[in-house]
Amino acid sequence: MSPWIKFGCIITGWNSKILANCTESSYKALKKYTSSMLILMILWAFTGYCFADRYVGAPWWGCVIVSIIFVVIVIQIERQIILTVGKNRGVGVIRVLLAIIMAVLGSTIIDQIIFGDDVDKEMIDIRTEEVNRIAPARQIVIQAEIDRLSFAIDSLDKVNMQLNEEIAQRPTVMTEVPVVRKDGSVTKEKSNSITRIPIENPRLKQVLSNEKNLEYMRKLLDEYNNKKLNVAAELKKELEAKTGFLEELRALIRIMSNNTIALVFYILLFLFLIFLELLVVMSKFGDKPCDYDLIVQHQLAVKEESLKDLVKRG
Repeated sequence: MSPWIKFGCIITGWNSKILANCTESSYKALKKYTSSMLILMILWAFTGYCFADRYVGAPWWGCVIVSIIFVVIVIQIERQIILTVGKNRGVGVIRVLLAIIMAVLGSTIIDQIIFGDDVDKEMIDIRTEEVNRIAPARQIVIQAEIDRLSFAIDSLDKVNMQLNEEIAQRPTVMTEVPVVRKDGSVTKEKSNSITRIPIENPRLKQVLSNEKNLEYMRKLLDEYNNKKLNVAAELKKELEAKTGFLEELRALIRIMSNNTIALVFYILLFLFLIFLELLVVMSKFGDKPCDYDLIVQHQLAVKEESLKDLVKRG
C-alpha cells in the first residue's frame, strides 16, 4: 500500500485492512476524498495562521498551533460525511449549511488579508470618526478636573494671602512663661516674645504647607491642560494600539459597498470556498457507493441480523 493511500486512510478514517480487499473503485474514491480534504487542510491552515498572526498577536509557534487546530476541525467535519454509512440526507444538509458559514468566515478572513492595505487606509477614516465621537466626552471629564483644581488653587491662594497679611500685622507672638515662686508654686505670666532673633510665627508653617500643596496642584493642573490639548492624539494612539477583527470587518464592508470590484472579488472567493467545502459532500452523495461502502454496509447488516437472532433465542 502506497504512502499516499496510507495517508488517505489516516485523514479520512478509512480502515486500511478493509480497503486492502477492495477494488480500484474504492482506491479512486479514497484518492478523491484525500485530495479534497488536503485542499481544505491547506486552505484552513493558511487561514488559521494568518488569523492568529493578525488578530490574536500570537508568536509564530502559537500561529502554528492555531493552524493545526483549524486543520483538525476541518478533518473531523469532513469525516462526518465520509464515514457515514449509506446516504444520510440530514447530515448532508447540515454540511451544506456549515459549508456556507465556513465560506463566509474564510472569505472574510482571507479578504481582510488580501485587501490589507486598503483596509488600513479605510481604518484611518474610521478611527478619525471614532476620535471625533469620543474626544468631546473625554474633554468634558478633563475640563471638570481642571475646573475643580482651579477652584482649589484659588481658594488656597486666598487662604495664604490672609495668613500672610496676618503674619505681617503680627510679626510677634505672646507666650506664657512659667514662673516658680518662693513657696514652690508655679504660675504663668504673660511676656512679650519680641527679641532680636525673630521667633517663627505658627502661621508660617501653615503657609509653607499650603505652598507645597499649591505647587503640587499647579503641576497637576498643567498635566490636565496638556491632556486636554493632546486628547485627540492620545485617543488615536489608543485606537491604533490594537487591531480588532470587527473593526477591520467594518472597514472591509465599507470598501465593498463603495467599490464594485472588491465586492465582485469577495463573491468569487466566497463561491470558490463553498464549492471547495462541498467537494466531499458531492463525492459522497453524487457517486454510486464503492465496494468499500458496500462492505461496511454488509458488515453492519450481518451484525444486525446476528443480534436479532440472539434476541430471538434469548
